[in-house]
Amino acid sequence: MRKKYRERFLDPEVSKKIEVLENAPDTKSRLERVRTSLKSKVTEPFYIGAIGVFISIVAFLFFNEYAIIPIFFIWQFCSKYIKKSRTDIADLYVEHFLKPVLTEILPDTEVDYFGRIDLKILSNLVRDSEKYYSNCHIIFGDDYRTEFCNLESYHYTTDKDDHEVRHTDFTGQVLCAKFETNISGHIRVVPVYKKGIFGINHWPYGNKRKDEKEIQTESIEFNNSYSIFSTDDFYTRLILDANIIELLNNMKKNMDVAIYMNEKYISVAFESKHFLFAAPHTKNFVDNLSLAGEYEKVRTKLADFYALIDIIGEKF
Repeated sequence: MRKKYRERFLDPEVSKKIEVLENAPDTKSRLERVRTSLKSKVTEPFYIGAIGVFISIVAFLFFNEYAIIPIFFIWQFCSKYIKKSRTDIADLYVEHFLKPVLTEILPDTEVDYFGRIDLKILSNLVRDSEKYYSNCHIIFGDDYRTEFCNLESYHYTTDKDDHEVRHTDFTGQVLCAKFETNISGHIRVVPVYKKGIFGINHWPYGNKRKDEKEIQTESIEFNNSYSIFSTDDFYTRLILDANIIELLNNMKKNMDVAIYMNEKYISVAFESKHFLFAAPHTKNFVDNLSLAGEYEKVRTKLADFYALIDIIGEKF
């Protein structure tokens, strides 16, 4: 049976350790130095951008169309500087605020702030999107190296004026645990987006495919909120028992949840409508940074996410 990890996120001893760590004199001093550095880095891009605009305007006024080349190089420099600044901010945030909390909960946890879970896993969950942007890739130090990332997916259409319009399909989090399940093919649990005269729409998670069979449960509430598309009838009925159905019904009250599982992994998409663990971008944001604050985000959000992975993992 798969080991459970949800309780690690709720362990009061972890909270005490983080409090002791944050109140230690050397930690206080170090974090204050980090905050000072972060404040400098979040304001510098605004000044660089303003200087770049000013120089570009002056160059154009004096040199007209001949200013295009120097303006190009000015903006190349500004763009690279701002990108490096964002990377530095994320690295400082991860190293001094996020990672210490995560490793206190699960040692050996790794964080790649600009990384993501494998694209195939993301697209299997949110099928109807064209593009996938992700950040804050975390590989937890549990026995299964469970992965986490923020995700925003989107697609494009063209309006009547032939302008490209971006449409956001999904904003939230993805959790993926890799272990052998013995599932033949795959199982998908997707929220019902809309019911109408043309049937049920499951956008952006994807409607039923030719190789899939739709499976109903005994829960009317669940059947009204979710659809199950599967290529493995036996494991679908074994896995999606009354406990999981009840948990998904409760989660539906706060956010849409989608599940994709095959023989190698279980993945879950939580459409929370926002990103977790945003890197600081203002001085006020930096002032409010603390180990206890980041732990609270982890404790209240990731514990709920892990609960679903744990209860599904019990079946294997």
